[in-house]
Amino acid sequence: MTQKRANTDRATELVTIEEIQAAHKRIVGNLVPTPVIRSQFFSDLLDAEIYLKLESLQPTHSFKVRGALNAILSLPENQRRKGVITASGGNHGLGVAYASRVAGITATIYLPVKTPEIKVKAIKKLGAEVIMHGEAWDEANFEALSLAAEQGKAYIHPFDDQSVIAGQGTIVCELVDQVRQPDLIVASIGGGGLISGIISAANQLLPATEIAGVETAGADCMSRSVESGQIVELQAIGSIADSLGAKRTTERLFQIVRNHASQLATIDDASTVQASLDLLTQEKVLAEPAAACCLAALVERKLSFAPGATIVVVLCGGNIGLDKLLYWQQEFLIS
Repeated sequence: MTQKRANTDRATELVTIEEIQAAHKRIVGNLVPTPVIRSQFFSDLLDAEIYLKLESLQPTHSFKVRGALNAILSLPENQRRKGVITASGGNHGLGVAYASRVAGITATIYLPVKTPEIKVKAIKKLGAEVIMHGEAWDEANFEALSLAAEQGKAYIHPFDDQSVIAGQGTIVCELVDQVRQPDLIVASIGGGGLISGIISAANQLLPATEIAGVETAGADCMSRSVESGQIVELQAIGSIADSLGAKRTTERLFQIVRNHASQLATIDDASTVQASLDLLTQEKVLAEPAAACCLAALVERKLSFAPGATIVVVLCGGNIGLDKLLYWQQEFLIS
């Protein structure tokens, strides 16, 4: 499904560039800029200039640490000392655990029971308390919100939070010095915080650059919502891309994506696994499905672009074991 960017001047729902630049200054002492590499393999395959923004090389191996760190460092000191609570599919939990460790505070992370063990162990290793609850993020989130209200602790939303969105937008603050005038930035969509941050920053720093979002089939609440013109809640998450496992987005993020994303695409799990394997084989980069789906959407021509276009693909995370990728290779009968 493709959605051309709406011709609108309504930018009031975007995070301001001042907030994003403040977030950049706030987190830069704890996070180094992630590298960008040119992929010869995908450039040749797609007849375009393909650059990979390696958010998988963050300390938590996911972009989520940007928003979590900015949100926690933005809290008033008296609130911060109480500790924080969140719910996550895994990567945001890692970000909150890492940020809490940096800030010297406690963190409680609610995770769905099917969260990959690699992420559960990593969160615990960072010192956070982990509570497993529910089949999907939405159920874990309900419990996290209840506990936060009961204990008076700050709740750090994984995508619909001003400070979190501003933190994710710092990706673009780095990109402006790494890739000259990209024609297109491609990012995956779970709840919508990453792409909303990128859109907000690019609106001011890269106004000529289009932003495209990608979801996997079965975790495509945003695409379905934009197509129907109202928020659609999925009955269940039916994709291996667990990091994209929000059953619904929020009104604000829905409006940002509907009004400002140039294209949206949905890709199947098998194509996503193939892209992960190609990325590992050709570029020696291991990416989880929530990241590789962006490359899959380009390869399968679910997104449109001109020959020779300069495209930045945000590889948002790499929290996956090689054994899991090989298991999926067999499951989808990929040779």
